[in-house]
Amino acid sequence: MNYSKTGLKVGLELHQQLNTEHKLFCNCSPVLRKEEPDFVFTHRLRPTQSELGQIDPAALFEFQRGRTILYEGYKDTTCLVEADSGFISY
Repeated sequence: MNYSKTGLKVGLELHQQLNTEHKLFCNCSPVLRKEEPDFVFTHRLRPTQSELGQIDPAALFEFQRGRTILYEGYKDTTCLVEADSGFISY
């Protein structure tokens, strides 16, 4: 199959836990946890226009699918920066 002719585009997103004193966008400690979370919250991607007026096609696709992402949080290491736009249930 000629993938160039089909217009196939594939992306890879990697997540890595870094050995830092705090998270990138806040001062929370980046601790990995195994115990039960203090709360859970959900996120849905919402397609919005970028500064260039473009909509991310991946966010639009996931929004159209109705996909919801479940996150787990802890009172001492999860702040509003991470929970922004999510629904928190204690």
